[in-house]
Amino acid sequence: MISHTDILTPDKLVIALIILLIYYLDYRPPWWNRTKKKTPTIPGPRAIPILGTNWLFYLGCYNLYKIKDFYIAMYKKYGPIVKQETYFNFPIYSVFEKKDIAQVLTSSSKYPFRPSSEASIAYRASRPDRYASPGITNAQGETWYHLRSTLTPCLISPKTVSNFTPEVFSLAEDWVNYLKRIKSPENQIKDLASIVVPLCIETTCDLVLGRRLGYLSPNPISEKSLKLVEALEGHFIGLRDTQYNFPWWKFFPTEAYRKLAYYETYIYETVLEMVAEFGVENDDETVYNLLLKTNIDEREKTGAIIDFISAGIHTLKNTLVFLLHMVAEHPETQEKIRQDLNYAKACMNEAFRLVPTATPLARVIDEDMELGGHLVKAGSVVLCHGDIACRSSDNFERPDEFLPERWLGENQHKNIAASTL
Repeated sequence: MISHTDILTPDKLVIALIILLIYYLDYRPPWWNRTKKKTPTIPGPRAIPILGTNWLFYLGCYNLYKIKDFYIAMYKKYGPIVKQETYFNFPIYSVFEKKDIAQVLTSSSKYPFRPSSEASIAYRASRPDRYASPGITNAQGETWYHLRSTLTPCLISPKTVSNFTPEVFSLAEDWVNYLKRIKSPENQIKDLASIVVPLCIETTCDLVLGRRLGYLSPNPISEKSLKLVEALEGHFIGLRDTQYNFPWWKFFPTEAYRKLAYYETYIYETVLEMVAEFGVENDDETVYNLLLKTNIDEREKTGAIIDFISAGIHTLKNTLVFLLHMVAEHPETQEKIRQDLNYAKACMNEAFRLVPTATPLARVIDEDMELGGHLVKAGSVVLCHGDIACRSSDNFERPDEFLPERWLGENQHKNIAASTL
């Protein structure tokens, strides 16, 4: 039997490193037959076995936690389509131009496939007492379509929006009063994230449960509420780290997976406590009551309420932070907002263009497509970088500037067409 030390002798290790180096540099001796015509390949950084192109992050060439910088660099270097390889050399294709993004997003079938969080799916599968499926964000195919067609109408219907509009004005007024109480003597707010948290919790729970919880009142926000927001952030980090780092969690429970499981459990239990305390079953057409009337597994209803509240708080928080940051950096817009609500909407559109809440959008294409001048086979994972396209001068004039006026007047129709990515 060959021992472990025999396998890892220094000479063999050096040979292995040389082979990897030759593979990376694509070196061939003069006698190597280069006459064979190669099939055009999709451009991208060179991959190595197992790690794929992730060696770029391990060597510090790019920061995994600033992934947008990586994709901008790839676009500038390789063009409108880039191939990268994740762990075990699984290929992923990124597209950056409007026509390719539109082709991918508009050609999806009735059951569009999106890459999902395997770690979240594994956790929910381990808790059949709580979850009947991976949930609407991770389910695929007919399961996803059934959940979406059953659960989301009560959340996005025009009637729900119309009924909730008066509450929005009340929430806004209470939030203004809240800001007056907590501002500094110099009339300054120093931490945007902290001031939007109470509004996000209050708005989301009011929409879903039909109840105001008092987070904008003069009383200090409860420790449990602060912990919920911390759990939402921690859960997002757990999803990120299990998704983008080497998937050791598939072999043993890593710190990232334990964090994901801990925070998902905390969110589940905390939101259920909110439902038990504030969710009143009656004839009111709240999201909560409409969900209770759906003909679906009770675990799916519970999971939907939890997902709606947790995702609502998280995404609304990010959206408001981005918007308020943009407006604060451009004080000339503030007086215009006071005078014209349409200008406030234009500021929101411009903030979404510059800093979208969710990007890139991922799809598993179900047919062969020509993207960026290359053929991409059906079944491939394609990332649609609408955020980078929105900062291209091909689509917008002065693309890196915050210009709400581009969404008003004569410019409006041109920019709406450009933003349909």
